[in-house]
Amino acid sequence: MKKPKISGKDKILVHDSIEIAADSVIDAIAESIPLINIPYKLSKALYGAGMKLRQQRVLEWVEMVRDNPSYFSEQVLGDEAFQDGFVLALEKYLTERDTIKRSIFRNIFLGFSQANDKAIFPLEKFTHTLSQLSQTDILTLRDVDISKTEDQNYQIYGNNPDRKENIHNLVNLGLLFDTTGTRAGYHPANSPFVRISPFGLEFVKYIKMDR
Repeated sequence: MKKPKISGKDKILVHDSIEIAADSVIDAIAESIPLINIPYKLSKALYGAGMKLRQQRVLEWVEMVRDNPSYFSEQVLGDEAFQDGFVLALEKYLTERDTIKRSIFRNIFLGFSQANDKAIFPLEKFTHTLSQLSQTDILTLRDVDISKTEDQNYQIYGNNPDRKENIHNLVNLGLLFDTTGTRAGYHPANSPFVRISPFGLEFVKYIKMDR
């Protein structure tokens, strides 16, 4: 039995129907969460086209709020600073291609939701820093021993030059301090001596969170 041919117009109609259905599901989830409709609708007004093109990412974002009620109390959701952060973060989240980085991004936003003063929480700095990291940078940062904050003689992988470029990238982003200095006998081909910065200590907890 021959399968009926689907015209180009019918394909468009089917595609549009699927998009509308997915959009309705996301809207329904958002509407089920008290007060989230305020920042969600504001985001939709500003980034409607992007949200329509990246519905799976929007769904991930809305489900994060739904699945973590202890982080998103009525007081938090009603905070104007939180709503502003929600809109800003969702815009960045829509453009993040990497699933691992999106998971870390959600961890950062959960941290933002719990901050006592959301207006001074470095949300923009955290999200910008994350956007600059490669997957190997992230793996390298996970390997940093955060107990070595006062150790001036610490090398993440010893003298092994593997991931040296990634270590320098973490230094350039302010996550690590290079403490190599002018050490006698140090060869530039070796891994640098480092310690994690105060900003790095804050950032790494979102990298290492298990979610």
